[in-house]
Amino acid sequence: MAGPSAVFISAEPAEAQRIDPSLYDGGKARVNRSASLRSLTEEMASASCRVDAGIGAESAQAQLASVRADFDKIIDGLINGSAALGMPGAERSGRTLTALTTTAQSWGPLNAAAQNLASGAGTDEDAATIKAGFADLFELTEQLAAVVAGQYTDPTQLLQSDATVLNFAVRQRALAYRMTRAMCELATGSASADAQQELATSVDQFQQTLIALRDGFPAAGINPPPNDAVRASLESTFEIWQNQRGIFDAALAGQTPAAEDVAAAAELANRLSVGMNNTITLYLIATPGQDGVYRVPLEAYAREELSNWLTNQDLIAAIKAQNAQHDGLSEDDILVLDQQWRAEASAGNGPLVDKLLTSPVSSWLLEQQDATAGFVTEVFVMDNKGLNVAQSVVTSDYWQGDEAKWQETYTVGPDALHISEVEFDDSTGFYQSQGSMSITDPETGEVIGAVTFGINVQSLM
Repeated sequence: MAGPSAVFISAEPAEAQRIDPSLYDGGKARVNRSASLRSLTEEMASASCRVDAGIGAESAQAQLASVRADFDKIIDGLINGSAALGMPGAERSGRTLTALTTTAQSWGPLNAAAQNLASGAGTDEDAATIKAGFADLFELTEQLAAVVAGQYTDPTQLLQSDATVLNFAVRQRALAYRMTRAMCELATGSASADAQQELATSVDQFQQTLIALRDGFPAAGINPPPNDAVRASLESTFEIWQNQRGIFDAALAGQTPAAEDVAAAAELANRLSVGMNNTITLYLIATPGQDGVYRVPLEAYAREELSNWLTNQDLIAAIKAQNAQHDGLSEDDILVLDQQWRAEASAGNGPLVDKLLTSPVSSWLLEQQDATAGFVTEVFVMDNKGLNVAQSVVTSDYWQGDEAKWQETYTVGPDALHISEVEFDDSTGFYQSQGSMSITDPETGEVIGAVTFGINVQSLM
């Protein structure tokens, strides 16, 4: 794992880390998830226009596929509950369920059209379906977000000021994709009469809202950033915006955007969305005592999904073989191996590092990691002394036995889970946490090692 640039949530001992979902209704996650349906709607409309126009069609198709999966997953989670999305328990409010059902019904035909476009089998009619229907869907998602925010505003979990800030922060992502859509429509001649004004309004709203979030705007219910980390994240996004917002100037002056301008707007929208996602993550974990917003879904993901990796026969065999091989190692021997690893990792390669990274089990772990589409950012397995057995990426050290990831799992016993603080990973540009679990021999039930997964926290929230 790359060295983190900041740490924001401190870890707790393993025995204190299991959170009772009955004491946590996922208010923050529900507000964030419901509000994100707006940005997904705008993202769908933007990507649909680009697919239809043949502007970066391949990436736009991938974007449509991602939007479809996320929209379906969020709607289902809001209705039925999803611990993996930070929303334990099904929705019980009749008013909220009505809003969710209405939104899902409006989403249906647009979802079908998006599926066709994403698969490459789409037609002009599919693009027209999305163009004609996305505004109504957006309005419904706005209404849904307001209903959910009103229901889950609770001083014990979510203050009204928190809900207001989350609403504006999430809206920034929708505005970023709206600007791209407007550029695409202007470029292809499919724009409505007020498209240029819509672009101008969106640019201005994005600018003013970003400043309000960064500096605070009490008159609109926006408090200043709660900590330096949030403030720095907003400053970073503001710098990106200021440096690149000029790509809209020609269109705002009445010139028809070229395909390259639309592609540049799409790239900017993606960068701004990542920046705002980082900020939203920090807002979500900023309230003291509310780390359940990431711990609950991370625990669910680890126990329901990642634990399935730990029964692989080759993985179990590799741990048992290394335990036998290292049975006679002294503490001094371990430290010598750790120093060798650190030197090789710093140099970029070496016999010890290369042996582990090229092993069949390490290759399998990397395949499993890649299949999570960014949820898992790293994984490494440890033996009964805390020494690495296999891993998907190079770790900074070889011995983990002096760290909580091993001490709070292997030494605790079966089913132990340790969740680390949230850190910013420079190599991925996302905030992540580490979830560590003990590994048992399926035949005997004996704890034989431990595993650590790096988890993209933003994928969970």
